[in-house]
Amino acid sequence: MKKYLFFFIIIISYETLSQKISNTKNISINIVSKIDMSSGFDATDNRVGNQIIRSLASRGYESPEDPRYFITVSFGWRYVRTSELMINNFKGFIIDKNNSDKVVAEFSLDKIKDLEKSIEVLTENIISKNYLVSDNNKFIDVQDHFMKMNMEMWDSSRPDSHAPSGVDADHVHSKGGIMIGYKYNLSNGVGTYNHNNRFTSEEIYSYYQRDIISQSFNTHSLEMMYGVHKNLTLYTKVSLLNKKTIYNVLLNGDNNLISQGFGDIDFQALYSLFSKKNMKLHSNVGLVIPSGNINKKNKINIMPYSMQTGSGYFSVRMGFTYLFQLKKISGGLQPLYLVGLADNSVGYSYGNELNINYWLAVKITNFLSLSIRQNYINKKSISGEDSRLNRTLMILNNSNNSGEILLNTSFGLNLSMNKGLLRNSRVSFEYSFPSHMSYNGLQVGSYNHFILNLQYSPGGHKNH
Repeated sequence: MKKYLFFFIIIISYETLSQKISNTKNISINIVSKIDMSSGFDATDNRVGNQIIRSLASRGYESPEDPRYFITVSFGWRYVRTSELMINNFKGFIIDKNNSDKVVAEFSLDKIKDLEKSIEVLTENIISKNYLVSDNNKFIDVQDHFMKMNMEMWDSSRPDSHAPSGVDADHVHSKGGIMIGYKYNLSNGVGTYNHNNRFTSEEIYSYYQRDIISQSFNTHSLEMMYGVHKNLTLYTKVSLLNKKTIYNVLLNGDNNLISQGFGDIDFQALYSLFSKKNMKLHSNVGLVIPSGNINKKNKINIMPYSMQTGSGYFSVRMGFTYLFQLKKISGGLQPLYLVGLADNSVGYSYGNELNINYWLAVKITNFLSLSIRQNYINKKSISGEDSRLNRTLMILNNSNNSGEILLNTSFGLNLSMNKGLLRNSRVSFEYSFPSHMSYNGLQVGSYNHFILNLQYSPGGHKNH
């Protein structure tokens, strides 16, 4: 009799909760393994995570110092007035830290009007549904169906869930999700090459009046992402460029060329094509807006092509990003093709470019991963020329010295922060060097790169 009374109470309670939930649109909860509610919970340190912990505590589920479960949660915003943001949706996972970080439950809630009441309904529903899961993880239901077992879901809390720092526009956000990022790229090239053969200064002086010693580029970029729809994320990057060329004039020693300014703006629309279990795929379609300068001068003389900060014309970028995630290993592939739409106002355009990134990463801890990446670049030569440049002055002034095939190899370190001052942020580093070089004509080569990337999301980086 007690057994039947238990089922009767559960069914009545579930119906009552269903009525309450009907007032909160689009709630979803899946529990795939029995949760020991007495073992305690910790959560992402944000407004939603903290409220869930308080709601559980109000029901008698106080957490010990070392709780067994961790609730990862992120949320999206909506504007209620022109200057006021409110949480519009949230979603998350419950992770069993005592069982290899296995995901034991997932939940999501959309179109929230009252956050506190919505979380109350959520916690009541989690407790109620957990009663319906037996100790052998079978779902006790009046219709005798079972929950899917050992469900593998994409874990965006992992430090390797994003691409290494040298890859742009590598992930999408849920609706209302926001990300702000800063990227620093230091690039330094030394020596003059034709294909992969280095030329001496004596050989350069037989063709040109100046010998290029080195080129260094410092790029500071601000990245922004916003989820306008559950499948569509907008991405933009604005860059400030600092360029320096050191050259030698025979009998006159070393001299410098220096230029700086804003570069072209990169804008992309990222559309999620699928996101299932341990794989994700989204398209990258974008426009490069010519906000940089093509008229930089060194006193009265126009500077070479590589010392300008912009292209002077619109370009289209097309491609896709594929990600996969296994228990300890993850990786991805991103091929992008850049096509210029016209020559600029002074009569030239840079060659179209095929840029392919592929990488592997190993999860070391819950907040640290290591990565290896290769970047294949096939860039065509400049079409046309800037008639203001003296082609015989230096190799940088000759448009025939352009176009290349490169293969760069990078080693990276990736950190995902869940608590403290850096919570909801990611930090990644990469060092890159050339594994293969083939330059058309005489060009500065052997570029090494150091890349630092900082990302912050107010709603947390979980579930990207």
